[in-house]
Amino acid sequence: MYLALSAHRSDPTGRDFAGWRQRRRSLRSAHSSFSLPSLLPECEPFTWQEERLNYTAAKDQLRISQVEGHHFDADTESLIRGISGGIGADIDFLVRYSPNHHRGLAALVRLAIKDKTPQPAGVKIPVECYLLRGLEFAQSDPEVMKIYATYLSRLGRNAEAMAMFEQAEKLVPDDPVIAYNMGLLLTEKRDFERARIYAKKAYEGGLQLPGLRDKLAKQGQWR
Repeated sequence: MYLALSAHRSDPTGRDFAGWRQRRRSLRSAHSSFSLPSLLPECEPFTWQEERLNYTAAKDQLRISQVEGHHFDADTESLIRGISGGIGADIDFLVRYSPNHHRGLAALVRLAIKDKTPQPAGVKIPVECYLLRGLEFAQSDPEVMKIYATYLSRLGRNAEAMAMFEQAEKLVPDDPVIAYNMGLLLTEKRDFERARIYAKKAYEGGLQLPGLRDKLAKQGQWR
């Protein structure tokens, strides 16, 4: 599975989490086609950095690289060790500055899966809350959707993962990673006809991962 924009700014103090149910309704009404997962966690009030950096915006890249230099090197991203403290604390600091930081969010997901907890040590709020905040901050960022969908699938919430991948697919219809993951989920669902369509799309798009092809072949469905 995948583990590998206009910014929506809200209350910079983070008090916006206190009324999360209302914000969910606002998010849905702002994007009527946007479907949030149904099993959302309780996200406590939390103080965010006043400065918000969009990972996809060229104007923010210098500041993002400065934050990364103090909190997110190759060892931190690989979950080996933190720079200024623990791994979770350093990644937490990064995604508070850049809520849609793709590599930071993906690292948080891997850390949660590795430690088998929704809120690893040093991480101030559940990982899923950071993913939700990433979506709220950059509602048209397909990478955040892909990372969130991966996390949902690893939690066994396959229907929600599929819905999230489908939303990402609308934004980047030719993305082979999305096609690959949708093929995996459809294979699990035993919808082999659609799974083959997405598998061919993924491999024709240049993806080399054999897992989907092997799963289909094991079921006698690869041709």
